[in-house]
Amino acid sequence: MDENSEQGAARPRRLWFALAAALAAAVAVVFATIGDGVEAEVSGFAGWIIDHAHTAVWVLLAAALAIAAFRGAWTRAAGVVAVVAGVVYAVFVVTLFTVG
Repeated sequence: MDENSEQGAARPRRLWFALAAALAAAVAVVFATIGDGVEAEVSGFAGWIIDHAHTAVWVLLAAALAIAAFRGAWTRAAGVVAVVAGVVYAVFVVTLFTVG
């Protein structure tokens, strides 16, 4: 495959990654402004996690997808950011069900 063919194949992937990044960013904005529907009366660090981690997950997912859109493919950097999003989500869920 020559360089022009590779660039042509990356265009549709870039578009899909960019659309997914925009959708994830929109979810993050909704969660940050309106809320995510999670109600828990918890204070301190656990309260902060419950209040903000779910939004952070969507911000990280948007960032991972934006990296992929910029690069035209799913890269190691996008994967690392997505894994961090997964870890943050796991911390959020564990905190919600153990403390909240």
